[in-house]
Amino acid sequence: NACHITGRSFDQIRVVVNGAGAAAIACTELIKAMGVKGDHVIMCDRKGVIHKGRTDLDQWKSAHSVETDARTLADALPGADVFLGLSAAGALKPEMVKEMAEQPIIFAMANPVPEVMPDEAYAAGAIAVATGRSDFPNQVNNSLGFPGIFRGALDGRAKTITDEMCIAAAEALAGYAEKKG
Repeated sequence: NACHITGRSFDQIRVVVNGAGAAAIACTELIKAMGVKGDHVIMCDRKGVIHKGRTDLDQWKSAHSVETDARTLADALPGADVFLGLSAAGALKPEMVKEMAEQPIIFAMANPVPEVMPDEAYAAGAIAVATGRSDFPNQVNNSLGFPGIFRGALDGRAKTITDEMCIAAAEALAGYAEKKG
């Protein structure tokens, strides 16, 4: 929905993912399945950018390594359209948001304290900000998708949850947010 309201298409956006645990990897794989180009995604972990030259990566992280000269989160963010944080409180500074593309989209999902507070992100130029907290507007939580995905899987007697199911759920939620907005 944030891409829709800013006139961006998935095959053109640049995304920086901060965090490389199970949630970050799953979200990264989903956005790639939705059309974000693999070389348009830079993922960072505690040691910095996950790039082709790193020798300390497991199979899950190395699957998302890219050719880049960026070595830190701050190096990766200039010109990025989207920040997807699944990492740690305070990891994204307002001055970093200012270095992103015009009208940056911020998903600061660390809980209980997000990577950047929404008011700071907006003040730095963000057009859309979401967090994992229920006490802030634009809460995004995996529990939003579970009921529909699982009900559909049960009703359809599906043996696995597919990317297509997750994409359909994401698109339905985006459509709902658009109607409510």
